[in-house]
Amino acid sequence: MIDKILKPMNYIGIKHSEKLWFDLFIPAFLSIVISIVIFNLPKPIALLGKDSLISLVNGILQILSGFYIASMAAVATFQKEGMDSKMDGIPPKLKGIALTRRNFLTYLFGYLAFMSILMYFVGGFIQLSASSISFWFSEGYLILKYSLVALYIFIVCNILTTTVLGMHFLIDKIHREKNQFLNKDN
Repeated sequence: MIDKILKPMNYIGIKHSEKLWFDLFIPAFLSIVISIVIFNLPKPIALLGKDSLISLVNGILQILSGFYIASMAAVATFQKEGMDSKMDGIPPKLKGIALTRRNFLTYLFGYLAFMSILMYFVGGFIQLSASSISFWFSEGYLILKYSLVALYIFIVCNILTTTVLGMHFLIDKIHREKNQFLNKDN
């Protein structure tokens, strides 16, 4: 049962050298920069409550989750030659098995849908329990505050950079014609 519920998280297990940039390195860099900016602004940004960071992100996640589910359905049913072939170059692998373009994109958009819905509910819970957990964000718990905000921003940045990867495939790679060699004798 748990395996079925967490199936979209299999995307994390996909191995490819470029994937690490979109999943880890770029989101980590962005979350550090954004966190530094947020905590060093002369007028602080509200993290909780109406018109807060979490409120803004939840509004975006509401829209994105539908986009991800629609993208996953489109990829699953898209009829184009090459969708079910192994990916060019060094294909990404899951559990040692090379993935097709359709496999990779389905896992990618499944992961994004899962994470956007999960983060929407996490953000909603945080908003609803703001008065109970606001003590964690007091002066005595600054390290915890900075860590939780940086983690939240990292996950949001991961969703955004992974979205960019998915858009790259939908915009360019999925429509690119494969190079073919012509035989001059024919």
